[in-house]
Amino acid sequence: MLNVTKGERTLRKNQEDQGCDKLLIEDMGSEFRASNEEFISTGRASEENMIVYEGEPSQHYELLESGEDLGFEGAEVDNNDMSIEVTHVVNVEWEDGLNVNIRQEFESKQAVADLVEKGSVSYVELDEKQRFKYLFFALGACIKGFQAMRKVIIVDGTSLKTVYGGVLIVATAQDPDHHHYPIAFGVVDGEKDSSWTWFFNKLKSVVPDCPELVFCSDRNQSLIKSISEVYPLCHHGYCIYHLSQNVKLSCKNDNRDLVATKFMEWAKAYTEPEFEKLYDAFMKRYPAAGAYLDKNVGQSKWARCFFPGTRYNIDTINVVESINGVFLQARGYSLLLMIDAIVAKLNQWFNKYRKLSLETPRNRIMVPYVANEVHTRCLGAKLLPVTELNSYFLEYSVAGVNGSNYVVDLERKTCTCKHFDIDRYPCVHAIDALMETKKNPGNAIEMHDLCSKYYWMEQWSLAYCMTIYPVPHMSTWMIPEHIRDKIVFPKAYVKKRGRTQKKGSINWRT
Repeated sequence: MLNVTKGERTLRKNQEDQGCDKLLIEDMGSEFRASNEEFISTGRASEENMIVYEGEPSQHYELLESGEDLGFEGAEVDNNDMSIEVTHVVNVEWEDGLNVNIRQEFESKQAVADLVEKGSVSYVELDEKQRFKYLFFALGACIKGFQAMRKVIIVDGTSLKTVYGGVLIVATAQDPDHHHYPIAFGVVDGEKDSSWTWFFNKLKSVVPDCPELVFCSDRNQSLIKSISEVYPLCHHGYCIYHLSQNVKLSCKNDNRDLVATKFMEWAKAYTEPEFEKLYDAFMKRYPAAGAYLDKNVGQSKWARCFFPGTRYNIDTINVVESINGVFLQARGYSLLLMIDAIVAKLNQWFNKYRKLSLETPRNRIMVPYVANEVHTRCLGAKLLPVTELNSYFLEYSVAGVNGSNYVVDLERKTCTCKHFDIDRYPCVHAIDALMETKKNPGNAIEMHDLCSKYYWMEQWSLAYCMTIYPVPHMSTWMIPEHIRDKIVFPKAYVKKRGRTQKKGSINWRT
């Protein structure tokens, strides 16, 4: 059985149920075997290679040493390349009265080299009048942790609340257990071509372009243009929630919220026949909305069954918007205080999920989220008739509850229902087929073998194995002269009349 409590999911053994739960128990007790599915390690994480955090964290990150492949073909990090060194500022009085020193993260020139070795990257760009223009930063812990998760990046921008204005850009992923995982942040002057292009060029220094990579965003035209120019090999999909809000506006006399709901159901169809069926019904009921879609947006950008890349089931940018909500108060801070707040929150998240991943029993191979999903599907799998088609290639036919027959190929990890193909963990039909294989003596396949490596506990632990350290006090900073001599001025702004109105609020988010 499964016990779900406040976002923390745990598994219990069910001694009475000898059906699919038995498969899960056997899977937990089985020895971990790394498959050949583009996997970088050779076994289950252990205290020796990832659970020790004393001293420098890089000493205990055996599988992802600095300078090794980032997880993308042909991509490497040159740790001796100091071109990422930032043009920082010192001793400049800004509107908020803060003496700005953007090099607060570095205690000395040697500390800069150490930080580069750990993989952290930051850039600052000034305009022609030496005024602050752009900022980009990505912590080394997040960059390396991204190697252990699905290559889907969600990007969005949100406005800053200071007198200088501007936009905070967040590029985030989901960890193996579907938690927020910010990779990089940017501060720019607006969501326009030049600022988005600058941000993605800097992001490319930590996340290289490759066909496996997928971006998900809203339909901001500058963002779309910049991704296509900077990341020509990647795939780009649109947030179906934002698209649903545009679609419903094209319907004048209908229930607009119902239009948006029906569109999202349509967009999430796993198979083309299911999509076409919903398409016909949608076009008949909401012809104006259907015409808007046909005219303005290609189906491959939003329809799950037509998307050419590996998007898994990530269809919206709600993850980024949730993060923007977490930093709502910080977006009203001055630049350095906002960065401190972001780093502090990342440190909190890393510590929280590191503990969760390490507290999970070592014989659990699948992350809690997927284990719960698989368990739910197990309950229905026991009721479906299954026929063996080819025991050598592990092909089976499973009768669905709707009367259709689905062909499962356990060797290739596919099913004609397409849930297995897209979600990358077993559908109800694949689980039924797996139970059938257990009738054959000597079968070595286990439940976790049918899941993507990105849903394994080892990957979840690797995502958080590095430590994010707090910024030291200003009194400890050692600033080289060539940095101290570089001065930058604050952005120009027009001060509004009257007193700024602010509503009191308490941030209850954790």
